[in-house]
Amino acid sequence: METTSERELDHIPTIKEKGTNVYKPEDIKRWGVERFLEVVAPKEPFRFGIEFTDDENRRMDEVLEEERNRK
Repeated sequence: METTSERELDHIPTIKEKGTNVYKPEDIKRWGVERFLEVVAPKEPFRFGIEFTDDENRRMDEVLEEERNRK
């Protein structure tokens, strides 16, 4: 059985450390899903650097509503 100190020593590399965002399922299972997400999940929403005007946001909302009504 794994002790807490062994688990603490089992380092979870961040995406930056790994250089990739691909993790093996067996590694995630070994680390534990909640612990894995605490380490690699973003703490804040992503900022893409794209800002839309109020008119652009309104138009996108209209287009989305039109799409929903087609179904």
